[in-house]
Amino acid sequence: MSEETLIDQLSEAVRGFDGQGLDAAFAEAKKCGLSPYEITKALTAGLEAARMELKSHATAIPEFLLSVDIMNYGLQRAYALIPADNAGAEPKNVVIGVVEGDVHDLGKNIIAGVLKACGYNVIDIGRNVEIASFVEQAKTNDASLLALSCMMSTAIANMRSIITWSRRFLPDVPIIVGGAALDESVAASIGADGYAESAVTAPDEAQRLLGV
Repeated sequence: MSEETLIDQLSEAVRGFDGQGLDAAFAEAKKCGLSPYEITKALTAGLEAARMELKSHATAIPEFLLSVDIMNYGLQRAYALIPADNAGAEPKNVVIGVVEGDVHDLGKNIIAGVLKACGYNVIDIGRNVEIASFVEQAKTNDASLLALSCMMSTAIANMRSIITWSRRFLPDVPIIVGGAALDESVAASIGADGYAESAVTAPDEAQRLLGV
């Protein structure tokens, strides 16, 4: 089986919330030596397809949540491939959380899982996280990257404050932001170094910011 066909199968298993199809695709992925990064990109592409179907009303929220479940199952399986693939590599620490004033963490949880499957050491500090806690956790965990999420526009001001304080105390740590309340121009206006529109783009943007 070609890698292209295998990647399509992994994506379709997530989009169609097909657990058996995902198991079969993983069996082939191990034979072909597909890397965790390539697998994760395929899984996130499937979830993005499911998200677009939800957005266009071609599917309903319960079906989308089933795709999220299959995505998380796939990420757990991808984790098991990381040690051999990253032998001898020093993982980068990523501190991620939802900013104060927002409790919506589905997107943050998916991004955290994707980055972990890509080999990052992810420290998830939860949701509705106070400004000072973000900076403290980044310092305590020697963060290489700080990832901020918010779904509500009312929390953008708090995100801006976190970025301001991080610049003061952690000037060398790049900051990536994401969430439904943001777009690329808003991210730039509040001082973020990078913006992830979805789980599909998050790994590449993290790599860009870290010079990996």
